Amino acid sequence: MDKLRVASCQFPVSNDIAKNARYIRRYMKRAVEAGADLLHTSETCLSGYAGTDFESFDDFDWDLLRTETARLQALAAELDIWLVLGSGHYLDGETKPTNCLYLIDPKGDVVDRYDKCMCTRGDQKHYSAGNHLAIHTIKEVTVGLAICYDVCYPQIYVAYRDRGVTLMLHSFYNAGHAGPNCLDVLNGRQVPTRCADNLMWAVANNSSRPYSHWGSFVARPDATIAQELKKNVAGMLVHDFPDGLSEGGWTHNHLPMKLAKNEVLTFGEPSGHERQVDTVSEP
Repeated sequence: MDKLRVASCQFPVSNDIAKNARYIRRYMKRAVEAGADLLHTSETCLSGYAGTDFESFDDFDWDLLRTETARLQALAAELDIWLVLGSGHYLDGETKPTNCLYLIDPKGDVVDRYDKCMCTRGDQKHYSAGNHLAIHTIKEVTVGLAICYDVCYPQIYVAYRDRGVTLMLHSFYNAGHAGPNCLDVLNGRQVPTRCADNLMWAVANNSSRPYSHWGSFVARPDATIAQELKKNVAGMLVHDFPDGLSEGGWTHNHLPMKLAKNEVLTFGEPSGHERQVDTVSEP
């Protein structure tokens, strides 16, 4: 079986869309040089994060975001690489956008989009919640997409496990704060636990904007960390999947958790907008 080589990059995400795009293009080229099939980026890494990088979407430059997204799509086609792109998805002038991950294929097409399902109360001031999973098989590896606060809800990973996912590409923005807080330890513990509970691997990606609470890492199904980057420093890691366990490691949960009937997989209000329902709608 050919391995799926995933590159995951971190950089100091900001409200400067053009600057963010330059970082992404740089790491797309580095990923190809490293033989990667896919580049994974952090939450809202192109658009910037509403409420953190900018106050609101009032007067947001959607045209620039579309232009830079199209340039990244064209580069994905030129480089023949998959791209998981963190951004914001416009719905209309009256409806809150979604906090999303675009899955862009090596032809440069958006083949799926994940909208952040579990939105923090801060997110809900700016974003419509998601209401669907995003699953795709690449080189025989079944991949699921998730964003940040999703990790606090075990049912998200359980739902993906039920759909046959073995690798989660999970994008975060735990950065841009004044200093340490509980996020310095929370997600470094939660992501490996979700992997152990569900016999999965995960690539957890974070912004490196200071203060960044942790560096991007790869977690195994035995709850160990395969590799990680330094926090507060731009960089890229590369990892091949399927992967093994750590030396002396073993898996734990062979009696998987089951979702409750009518399990709620959304925190916040989805819009019902046709551009949200359509998971391949143009950015």
